[in-house]
Amino acid sequence: MKNSLRLRLLAGTLVIVAAIWTTMTIFAWIETRHEADELFDAHLAQTAALLAATVGDDADEIVEHLPTHRYTRHVAFQIWDKDRRLLAHSSSAPEQPLSVIEEGFSDTAQWRVYSTLTEDRRYLVQVGETHQARGSVSRELATHLLLPLGLALPLLALALVVLIRISFAPLSALAESIGQRSPERLDPIPVAGAPRELHPILGQLNRLLERVSRSLQQERNFTGDAAHELRTPLAAMRAHAQVARASHDEAERKRSLDSVIAAIDRATHLTEQLLVLARLDATTTAVAKTPYDLRAIAADALALTTPAAIAKRIDLELGEGPPLVANVEPALVVTLLRNLIDNAVRYSPAGSRVTAAVSQAGGEARIEIVDQGPGIPAGELARVRDRFYRVAGSNETGSGLGLSIASRIAQLHGGRLELDNIGDGLGQRVTVALPVTARRIEAA
Repeated sequence: MKNSLRLRLLAGTLVIVAAIWTTMTIFAWIETRHEADELFDAHLAQTAALLAATVGDDADEIVEHLPTHRYTRHVAFQIWDKDRRLLAHSSSAPEQPLSVIEEGFSDTAQWRVYSTLTEDRRYLVQVGETHQARGSVSRELATHLLLPLGLALPLLALALVVLIRISFAPLSALAESIGQRSPERLDPIPVAGAPRELHPILGQLNRLLERVSRSLQQERNFTGDAAHELRTPLAAMRAHAQVARASHDEAERKRSLDSVIAAIDRATHLTEQLLVLARLDATTTAVAKTPYDLRAIAADALALTTPAAIAKRIDLELGEGPPLVANVEPALVVTLLRNLIDNAVRYSPAGSRVTAAVSQAGGEARIEIVDQGPGIPAGELARVRDRFYRVAGSNETGSGLGLSIASRIAQLHGGRLELDNIGDGLGQRVTVALPVTARRIEAA
């Protein structure tokens, strides 16, 4: 029952109806019994008054004129003279007085009695009714009140079963429709025609289906692009390895093996980027953040790209300034900045400079990476964040994933990535804006 809405609704309704009906019956029975007692008492008093008005020397003849009824043996009367001699009584009355009280109502173990004296106070009239008779009437009243409940509850249960089954029919049809869907069918479930109470559930379910569909499409695109990108370095490795195996010239063999190593390095870098991107795609909620110095993170990212910068005789520089603390996930921000600095080094001419600067603008922490390369054509600025996209005509090796990874990490931090060119071919500026409440720590 705990897991069935139908049974809970049926049982709850029956329990509530039975409880309310029983409570009202009890109150009705108490009130009815009180009114019945009042009526019976009035009858006793009226009967006693009539007997008192008609009693005389011929009191013994009253018994002969009494009508018979099934309650006759439960009602009795006595007529006593002033010497307390019993002049007349009904067949159901005892020989002893019904009550010792001569005026008004009184109760004994067996009788409810009303006593009254005639106007000349010569006769005492007592009329009584057994408590058993009154109890019998009360029981009959209670039976008549409770009997409809006993008959109505099964009928009500049957009606509720039919009503609940009809009311839940749309839910069963909806469940059957969802169950018949194929795994590939992720289009929204129609809300029209569904019960209004199901609209919030269907709305949330449709939003979930939309996210799942988008995630599956991203996975398909990712898998296809990854397979395409990995095919190139693998083919290059195979070609250079074949050249090295077939060559008899030591210098040529060495060049081929160096090319194999370069292709392996490229495949390794691409695989690492793909793993990072896959992990970021799997993260659907905001990352866990801790207060951390952004200048220290930028210094770590510059240190990781130093070997590549030295190979191209490129100076790496971190702008001066006090520490700036922001709520970030340090490892992810290091990955973000490393990709941006790696791109800057890769596309900058030999002997140039790449600088990083950390600043605060209002409620934002901003990290700027500036290079002296050719920049990105204005028509391609909107596409360079796409996965595996590379600017046409570029001779540099790369996976085309660096900006995608950086943009995704910024998004997970609730930030954004801004790209703009410095003049005409004078360099590229990439800004990471993190909308966090940052605070400076003054240097000691």
